[in-house]
Amino acid sequence: MAEWRNMAAGAAGGSFTYINETTAIAGSIIVARLQYGLAAEDCRGFGPGVHPPPNAGQGASAGGPIIDLAIARVKRVRRLHAVLGNVFSLCVARIGLQGNALGRWNSWQLQHADAARRAETALQRLLSARSHGHAAFSVFQVMLRPPSPPAVAHAWAPAAEQLLLRAIDDLAAAEAALGQMRPAIVAQYIHAWVLLHG
Repeated sequence: MAEWRNMAAGAAGGSFTYINETTAIAGSIIVARLQYGLAAEDCRGFGPGVHPPPNAGQGASAGGPIIDLAIARVKRVRRLHAVLGNVFSLCVARIGLQGNALGRWNSWQLQHADAARRAETALQRLLSARSHGHAAFSVFQVMLRPPSPPAVAHAWAPAAEQLLLRAIDDLAAAEAALGQMRPAIVAQYIHAWVLLHG
């Protein structure tokens, strides 16, 4: 039984690695939001008869790779969270704790499900932000394609800005979901510890 208990404790402790990872992902999301904010600011400068500079909308393209990396990292966290949760569940079942401490087991399950739900929310909002960002970048390409007259940029700029603002909202929601995931992970660990040692 000691082996199973040690394996369960290792799986529960492994969840703490997500806290640092979610903080790092949130940091990259902030950078992407700043990039999209700069591109949205560019849109406001396209007045009637004003031709955009060639580097206008750079933030729309710069934000994309950052979001792609954040998506990959959230997928990794989500996958590892599921694997460690399965290992913990199997070990707890093998030890026989599920039936002996049903309230504690249910508390762990609720926190584990909450953390998983937050990761899924972050992923979906990142995917949405990526779609809006790519669409905004496509609009910038139309606006900047020579010999595009200034009137084209002025007409299309509000569409690009709206897409960027939606991407920024999505990124803010993804960052918030990751922030909510951290306390769920801590609570999950505490419930696991109580279940194993309480």
